[in-house]
Amino acid sequence: MQNSEILNEVQTIYRDVFENPSLVISYTMVPADIHEWDSLTHVLLLSKIEKKFGIKFSLDDMLSFENIGDICNSVSRKTQQ
Repeated sequence: MQNSEILNEVQTIYRDVFENPSLVISYTMVPADIHEWDSLTHVLLLSKIEKKFGIKFSLDDMLSFENIGDICNSVSRKTQQ
């Protein structure tokens, strides 16, 4: 799966979680860029991403994510294994 496809799928999840069908995300977005993106929402987002792609993030993975690009890169690595 290409990175652009992963970003599109992740964007669908973000739109669903934040109930904002016009939300556009980018690799460089961080939690501060979306007012409602708090720690609980972060866990929900990661859970939905894991379910969508059939993967599991380790605690180290989750703690290392600084932006959406980090999440997408991790999805890419885990789906290629």
